[in-house]
Amino acid sequence: MDHRSLRFPDPAPRASASWRDRIPDALREPVRAAGVGGYVLLAVGALLPWIRATLPGKGTFEISGFENSGDAGLVLEMGTVALLLVWSDRAWRSRLGVLVAGPLALGAANLLVMRIAQTESEAYLATLIPAGGHGSILPAFWVTVAGSLILTTAGAIHVWRTRDRASYNPGITSSAVGGTIGAIAGMIGGFIGGATIANLLTAGAIAGVTTSVLIILAFALAFVGAWIGGTVGASLGRSLRA
Repeated sequence: MDHRSLRFPDPAPRASASWRDRIPDALREPVRAAGVGGYVLLAVGALLPWIRATLPGKGTFEISGFENSGDAGLVLEMGTVALLLVWSDRAWRSRLGVLVAGPLALGAANLLVMRIAQTESEAYLATLIPAGGHGSILPAFWVTVAGSLILTTAGAIHVWRTRDRASYNPGITSSAVGGTIGAIAGMIGGFIGGATIANLLTAGAIAGVTTSVLIILAFALAFVGAWIGGTVGASLGRSLRA
């Protein structure tokens, strides 16, 4: 028998290699993985209460970041967009400047919002003292800040690494400008409208119900508003150019 004609089956691939192949690219690259981790911290912190306060006759209660000015919702929304830019292979490897700088810009915007939220929270806590109350900012607030900072840092490293190949030449058309402005305006309007509707629908309900309904309506209407605003803005841009 010709032993050269004998063929043996290839050895089965190692389970460890197969397991590694299933890991998304966004989690294999350290900078991208850091950005994703920053978003996870940001999201967890934003969904938890930010302030605990005590007032005579009212007792101890907690206030989420979705109440009043809704800073948590805005931070979560911008963080989600940044996550999409980090997670998408096409966006992460793009040479288009707006995509390259997107995570950095959105992360920095989140840090600015959190700074404003801190100022507002400290001002609110100060108003409790004359009434005999007291309160404090909860750890979840600082977790949100930490997540935003990590996301911003990952975005800054990405911008630095791609500085030689990224193009920041706008090269934009009037329809693109109109669509962008319209999308931003529509997103903000939709979020505010959704938050207002949620507060009206859940008046008198417990904080958990109010927050859940607010998240659903505010985010849903924000994306709808962005789509409508972008479509209308792009159309107006084309018409003005014509």
